[in-house]
Amino acid sequence: MRAARQRPVRALPDRGIALKRVALLAAAAVILQITVMPSITVADGSPDIVIAAVVSIAVLRGSLVGAVTGFACGFLVELATPVGTLGVMALLYLAVGAWCGRFADRPEASTIGLPLGLIVAGAAFVQVGYASFQWLLGTDVTASVIAMRIVVPTVALSALLGPPVLLVARRLLGAPIDVEPGMLDE
Repeated sequence: MRAARQRPVRALPDRGIALKRVALLAAAAVILQITVMPSITVADGSPDIVIAAVVSIAVLRGSLVGAVTGFACGFLVELATPVGTLGVMALLYLAVGAWCGRFADRPEASTIGLPLGLIVAGAAFVQVGYASFQWLLGTDVTASVIAMRIVVPTVALSALLGPPVLLVARRLLGAPIDVEPGMLDE
């Protein structure tokens, strides 16, 4: 009877340092999102540097780290800028981080095209999701106004921030590797 072949588990280089760098990048994105980004506006949209950081981290470290980072960043942004809907942004960023992390083991993750496309898609998802939630709460704004004044400018500005954030993340975190739960145990 042949023994089942096990997939070799890749070790995360310097686990503690790598996860500290993820936390550092996420914290820097949240601080910039709260302090600097509201002053940069086109129409009513402002860039979402958090989505660029969450997607970059997810593409470089996988679904688990992407989802946890997305949740933490969304929750911190909502705590720092009280908008009355605690948890909505955390859930939206969590979904984006988990979804984008699925691309960590693909060869395209090393290029700039895939992550940039995911940043645009993630920014659009977060903005449309948040606008939909506001509509469910009874905000009296038409969909065309939300799309043209908030969603389109925010997605465009976030796409412009994508390459620099991705380059910083790649410099801090290194090559893409899918971090799995068993890799985090000591």
